[in-house]
Amino acid sequence: MKAIHVHNFIDLYGLGDEKIADTSLSMNDATPKPISLKKNQLLVKVLACSVSPGDVITVQGNMLVMHQSFPFVPGMDICGTIVDHNGSTQFQNGTVVVASNGMTPVGGMAEHMIINEAEAVIKPPAVSNEEGASSSSAITAHNAIMDYVKEGDRVLVLGGAGGVGSAAIQIAKQHGKASLVAATSTQVELCKELGADRAIDYRSEDWWAIEEFKQDKFDVIIDTVGGGNFYGRATQVLKTDKQGGRFVAVTGDNPRPDCRTVWKQIKFFANLPCRPLYTKIKSGKYPKYILLLPYGELHGRKQVLEWMQQGSLKIRLDEGSPFPFTAEGVGNAFRKVGSSHAHGKVVVQIAKE
Repeated sequence: MKAIHVHNFIDLYGLGDEKIADTSLSMNDATPKPISLKKNQLLVKVLACSVSPGDVITVQGNMLVMHQSFPFVPGMDICGTIVDHNGSTQFQNGTVVVASNGMTPVGGMAEHMIINEAEAVIKPPAVSNEEGASSSSAITAHNAIMDYVKEGDRVLVLGGAGGVGSAAIQIAKQHGKASLVAATSTQVELCKELGADRAIDYRSEDWWAIEEFKQDKFDVIIDTVGGGNFYGRATQVLKTDKQGGRFVAVTGDNPRPDCRTVWKQIKFFANLPCRPLYTKIKSGKYPKYILLLPYGELHGRKQVLEWMQQGSLKIRLDEGSPFPFTAEGVGNAFRKVGSSHAHGKVVVQIAKE
């Protein structure tokens, strides 16, 4: 079968507009088709595979715990048709499902992939294959909004045009019942179209310095960008923890972590609970800091797909999507996500039904 192979780690952040070298990423037409299924596993024909920041971290080798043996097939969030249900009582051959490879971020950029039955949800008919494969970021947005936004809250989304941000705006407005949704982005009109009451072009205006926000502070800020000392700046326009203020960090302080050694990885994970603990102690002075780690993936996937079927949630695809299933197409998809300038989800069309 055809599959994309990564032969060595690729510095996507420093690549710019350069093409990824064939020695780093290539199409292999003779990759063995996976046939050995364990209990509760399914074999699917992949139709579409999206690219997320987690995929970029894997391809770059930034997280030691996610390292793979070379060559490996990247990609974890897919939409595909079941070709071997392996005795499943929930799914049949020919069923189109949306799934993820969970904490093993490999296998999606191939004609066939093995997935766990527990990670799969039947794709609703009104949802396209590309939208289904791209729904993973909406799960993150679902958790951020449905667990931390209360009806009537004032919400600010940092990075409103990205995969998580574009879904968060819609969910906050449609399902979180926020009284006001503001968003930062260069794509001001897109954010307004998604439902933002206020869109701020961060190139010309500092959201933390807007007098309106200082006078009537936000209840929740959802940071999908990371870096930039955003939590420190948020204290100017966000309520304290005792007042109900919550800063939900989707990416953390560093959206480009370097955990290439054991020591760097230990230090990275050891620091994760520090700010949440400190802000809890200083709840009268600072907003509550919430580091949003993955959880409830299956429940979230079912919910966002239901919203997509109903039309109350639209997955926004980047203007270049779907990218073609070629070495150059997949390389361009990874470069787009690595650039942090994707406007919506980046997805590769592997095959048609």
